[in-house]
Amino acid sequence: MQNRFLDPQALLRNVPLAPGMVVADFGCGNGYYSIAAASKVGQKGQVFAIDIMPEALSQTATLAKMEGLRNIVMRQCDLEKFGGCSDLPETSCDLVIVASLLHQIEKKDNAVREAYRALKTGGKILVVEWLPEAKLGPAPQDRLQATEIKTLLEKNGFRPVKELPAGAFHYAWLYSK
Repeated sequence: MQNRFLDPQALLRNVPLAPGMVVADFGCGNGYYSIAAASKVGQKGQVFAIDIMPEALSQTATLAKMEGLRNIVMRQCDLEKFGGCSDLPETSCDLVIVASLLHQIEKKDNAVREAYRALKTGGKILVVEWLPEAKLGPAPQDRLQATEIKTLLEKNGFRPVKELPAGAFHYAWLYSK
């Protein structure tokens, strides 16, 4: 996987997900992580696809419908405001996915605190970001070093679990609450 683009399905195979679990996809964007997670947690599980942009939620809803998935719930939320996703119950999630989002927002601490609030004790956060040296992606000055992500997560109460293989253009970290 190291010489190609990131595949959400392949990445989530390295994450402890099982049928019946609850997942939140923060900044769901095109919906690919929501779809991959929904397939893994099955009909008894649930995925909250969360984004501030109505177009992203619409795209995710369309993709879910095309895939025949009925366990994805769309939520429009501002993740830069702590408590900005009050529709997402406290300590309700087994996993929060934060993929290619943190480099885009100013109030990173609030998004991480919101993930912590949503996670059950022992729940996991999966953070995926662009490698600083990748030939594709956002402007180099907008990218975050892995050390910045680690510091951000650890100062907000998360404990490292492991680094995950994320293709040629991204890095991924799994942390625990």
